[in-house]
Amino acid sequence: MVFFSVFLRTLGFLSAVLIFLIIINILLHFTNDLQKKYFVMTDGIETSNNIIAKINLNGPIFNNHSNLFGNNFYDYISPTQVKSYLEELKQLKVSILIIIINSPGGTVSATAELEQIIYEFKQATNTKVYFFTKEILASGGYWVATTGDKIFASYGSIIGSIGVSGPSWFYYNTPLSLSSGVFGQSIETKEGIEVFNQNAGDGKDLFNPFRRPKTDEIRHLQNIVDDVYSDFITKVSKSRKIEISVLKNDIGALIYNSNQAKNNFLVDEILNYETLLELIIKENKFDNYKIYENKVANSLIENLLAKYQNQPIDEYSFKKICKNLETNISVVIPIYLKNC
Repeated sequence: MVFFSVFLRTLGFLSAVLIFLIIINILLHFTNDLQKKYFVMTDGIETSNNIIAKINLNGPIFNNHSNLFGNNFYDYISPTQVKSYLEELKQLKVSILIIIINSPGGTVSATAELEQIIYEFKQATNTKVYFFTKEILASGGYWVATTGDKIFASYGSIIGSIGVSGPSWFYYNTPLSLSSGVFGQSIETKEGIEVFNQNAGDGKDLFNPFRRPKTDEIRHLQNIVDDVYSDFITKVSKSRKIEISVLKNDIGALIYNSNQAKNNFLVDEILNYETLLELIIKENKFDNYKIYENKVANSLIENLLAKYQNQPIDEYSFKKICKNLETNISVVIPIYLKNC
């Protein structure tokens, strides 16, 4: 009786904490929505007409349409959010936009959407756009960066992975049993078990792990990946003025450090943010300037949860990111998917 009493009290306490966190995040979501302005002035002379905007983007690129919890649990790059940023920058009439991006890549659809959003912003405003990475600019992240006028990286950054990953098809030959335990899922095979599926249309059960893929199915999936890859290297070739044959045969889908990336013409310069800012001011002959950054003033609730929000990504959140990436043909570095 004592055990059950303690158990019920503990369960009640944990349930109350969970409900409290859910309510707090719902309130946080709506308070953020009510705050229309994303950018605040962080440096420079307030009366200056030379406006430099700075956007900070971190994480994989994917569309999250049910973003009630938004970025409160983990960082990711949402095309919809970036579009909101750029709409505000149109009103500010910025001269220069610096996008500080650290991303391993993302899904093809979200990456292409983000690229188009930034391209349309450039066309509509004639704003110079510079991309800068402090950590990683790979795959879909690099795809998006090809829309910029220049690409910069700090020393030690990882650049590249100009390639495309399709979903993997795991085939379990003659499975006997499936089981899940403390150490994860296990699959035993011997003489096999029968699997029955109801599908209409040839190839409808694509990625069925209990049948061997057909040659034409593998060829079809490879063609999908090849089409996206062709678009990717064409964009890089046009933006960076690198021959497609060099991208395919020499650079490939490998990742490079900042020095190697510069030698392969994937970035323009290796420098830190402060030096980049000085370079931009000098190149544009600004006598004075002011900088706007996408920093939102913390609400009372955000201050309350500041410590909580800065905690490392939890297992649930990481699995959610992985699910978004693994269920799509992704422009993302294989190392990231492997960790999933």
